[in-house]
Formats: sequence, C-alpha cells, structure tokens
Amino acid sequence: MADKKQNVTDHTKKYIKLFKEIIFHYHPQFKNLPESQAMALKWPNNYKVERLVEQSIAIAGGYRCTDSEHCDFSDGTEAKTASIRVNAVRPGLNSHTGEISNVQTAGGGQKEGGLRVVIYNPHQDQLLYYFLPKKFWKNHITIHPSSGIGKIMFTYHKLTGRIQKLEGYEKSSFLALARARK
Repeated sequence: MADKKQNVTDHTKKYIKLFKEIIFHYHPQFKNLPESQAMALKWPNNYKVERLVEQSIAIAGGYRCTDSEHCDFSDGTEAKTASIRVNAVRPGLNSHTGEISNVQTAGGGQKEGGLRVVIYNPHQDQLLYYFLPKKFWKNHITIHPSSGIGKIMFTYHKLTGRIQKLEGYEKSSFLALARARK
C-alpha cells in the first residue's frame, strides 16, 4: 500500500512541476491568472496535464495542435511526457528506468515524426527536455508483451545525472524543445 501512495505523490509532484515550469508560462488559461494557477496547484490531478503541456508546446513553438492519430502538431511531431522511476532497477543500484509510452500502436502504426519529450526527474525535482527525431527513436522501440503497444525504454543514472540512450538529443529549455525543427 505504501508503494501506491508513493506513486500518487510522485505523480502529483510531476504535475505540479509541469504546471509551474511550462503551463503557467505558456497556456492562456493559466498564464497571468493567479486564481486558475491556485486551483491547478490545489488539485493538479483533476486536469489533463499532458494535454495542457501539448497545447503549451504548440503555442511556444508556433504551430497548431492537430490531434491526428499519428502526430499532435501541424509540423508532424508528437508531444510526450515521461518520468524517471524513483525506485532503482535493483536495490542498491543507481540506475532508474523510465519509458516514453505509446510511440507505436498494437497494429504497428508509429508516430509520424519527431518526439518532443518532457521527462520529470524526481531525483532532482526537475524537467528534462529532449527532441528525438524519428530516425533515432524508431530503432529503440520495445513492444509490450501483452498489449503489443510500443514504447521507448531508457535508464537514468543517479550519480552521473545522465540518460545515456538519449544523449545528443537534449534541449536546454522548454522553449528550445518547442522550437526545435525536424
């Protein structure tokens, strides 16, 4: 039971971080609106935070949300949020896994283009930003054995602060991620 409570707490921390660092700065329903911001911080789990991040990316990047089956934006890219797990791969280790989910359907259909990824790092209480071109990520898909849905698994090393698999695709800020071009 304590593990489930920990997951809820980590999930809520992720949402609060996304609100404070992205949504409050870019989304018109929250930008410069203290009452809306206060409500979001009080009940972060009542919002479709991933959707708000997606809309914020489109606003900051200067393109439209299309909500197509295989891409979120008019430039053919897709927004994804992910988290690094708090628990190590094995007790006593410094490696922690994470995943970028739903990059491929059970039927084999993949997202159309690059992935604009925001990863919450609970170990540093920070957001990490990556733009993954399709030529990179299409070769790193892991298929879930029962659902058949594809995801990209990665490992964060707590001592080095690195996600080696994604090195070279980092962006310095949310704005840099939103404005990255295929």
